[in-house]
Amino acid sequence: APVVAGDLQRVFTGCYTSLARIKRQAVKSLSGLVQTEALCAAAWWELGEEYPAARLETAWRDHLFNDFHDILPGSCIEPAEQDALGLYARVDESCRRLRLGAAASFNAGPRQPAYIPVTILNANPGAVRVPVEVECMLDLRPKWSGTWHLRALTLEGRELPCQEEQPESLLPFNGWRRKAVFMADLPPLGATYYRLEIKEGRRPEANPGPALAHRFDRELGLVTSLQTAQGEECLKGPLLKPLVVEDPGDSWGTDQWAYRKILGEFSCVAGSVTRLAAGAIRTVTESVHQYGHSRIVAQMIAYNEWPALELRMRVYWQEEQLRLKLAIPTVFDPDSVLVEVPGGAWTRPANGQEHVHRRWVVICDSHRAAALGIIHDGLHGFDVQHGEIRLSVLRSAAYCHEQGFRLGPTPARKFMDQGVHEIRVVIIAGTPAEVRTRVGPIAEWLSGPPAIYAHLPLGPKKPADDQTPSRLLSLLPPNLALLACKQSWDGRALILRLQEISGSATLLSLPSLTNATLKFGPFAIRTLRLEHDGAIRGVNLISEV
Repeated sequence: APVVAGDLQRVFTGCYTSLARIKRQAVKSLSGLVQTEALCAAAWWELGEEYPAARLETAWRDHLFNDFHDILPGSCIEPAEQDALGLYARVDESCRRLRLGAAASFNAGPRQPAYIPVTILNANPGAVRVPVEVECMLDLRPKWSGTWHLRALTLEGRELPCQEEQPESLLPFNGWRRKAVFMADLPPLGATYYRLEIKEGRRPEANPGPALAHRFDRELGLVTSLQTAQGEECLKGPLLKPLVVEDPGDSWGTDQWAYRKILGEFSCVAGSVTRLAAGAIRTVTESVHQYGHSRIVAQMIAYNEWPALELRMRVYWQEEQLRLKLAIPTVFDPDSVLVEVPGGAWTRPANGQEHVHRRWVVICDSHRAAALGIIHDGLHGFDVQHGEIRLSVLRSAAYCHEQGFRLGPTPARKFMDQGVHEIRVVIIAGTPAEVRTRVGPIAEWLSGPPAIYAHLPLGPKKPADDQTPSRLLSLLPPNLALLACKQSWDGRALILRLQEISGSATLLSLPSLTNATLKFGPFAIRTLRLEHDGAIRGVNLISEV
């Protein structure tokens, strides 16, 4: 049989972006399922809980149904889009119930006192120290007078840097509802615990400054400079500038290979730039941008310890037959960029044409010892030319429209992606090796963040022995990712599936393995079977034998 290196059938460029809600939900749903399955497997393996195999299989089948070739590519009719979003919502609800069951299992030991207990579940070995946000009620009833703040502590009583921000609710009850933000240390797989307490008085001022050096232009409402830890500049223009681009294509983008004609750009509304929060953990700056009938409310988040910039955008889109792109003009000028694809990474040409990827792009060149990583929650279409990356966010082609059917001025047609969209993008910078190692775990954190529960009673149940998934996964080097953790098909063993994600060969040492070292080639995937007696062996990816 012939051997093909690279992609098959690059054909319909509109499908990389069409029906953007489905694209983002597909990413979220997949990460949520992998996370939920791993947490249920850990509760079964470590704590002896029942493994919900049938419920997980149903959720997987619901998710996979939407991979049908006219649903996921966004070429279906509007009723089919609503059906697909409903199916993703059912998967999400199933995962939420199963994760809560896993949390209850991990908390099933003797009760421990805590004013506001916090349980955090993680299934991402590459992101074991990350920012977390916890919303809670201070008490059964509001405290009508006085001033106080929340402290974050470990169960042992060690206080952590913490800040408070506006919660989702807008209640006028003297801060009854609170949102706390702090950096959490998480297990590679399983549960960890913190507690929140009230302290009288105002919180002491603390704002040590961003871990990733940058400059924010208050007139543009955009970042205009971004430097690595070594002081190398990565930008040559405003970061994530919203562009409005001509898009005459049909639902599939038939015969459309590039979307480069800029018809306008969103401009920052005068006086809209506001500092929402600045404390021990991060600084949050909000700006509002306007174009035509559409609006973007953007929050730029700079972390003090975590070297990353995060952009959260709420897009109110009301344009037709146009495309929204986010521009990232960099100092690099490569012939190609490295992107995530299913099962690994691949290069895409920097030729100005529209290409496809999964959740991250890494750009660098041979002239600099620096690289920029762009991670997002499902913006799969993009182009690159002269070092400028343009992410495709939305496109408003007509629903299920093939170019042979002519659209006239009447009757009124339905156009895609109208309304409100929530977008998240994370930017990192560093050496090429550093960036390639970090993009994968951050992508998992963005699409499948830790599950956080306030007020769940604390009674951590300890694993029975040392042959736990968490102990094994704590040995992973940073360039190995957990693709799956589940019960084996025969129900007697635990399956761990690992992949090298940086493009560099690596070794994994497991003390309980007869041959103590496993070799992983660049982007290699290996599946391990862990027995109850501690034995580990490699097995086939599908049949597990």
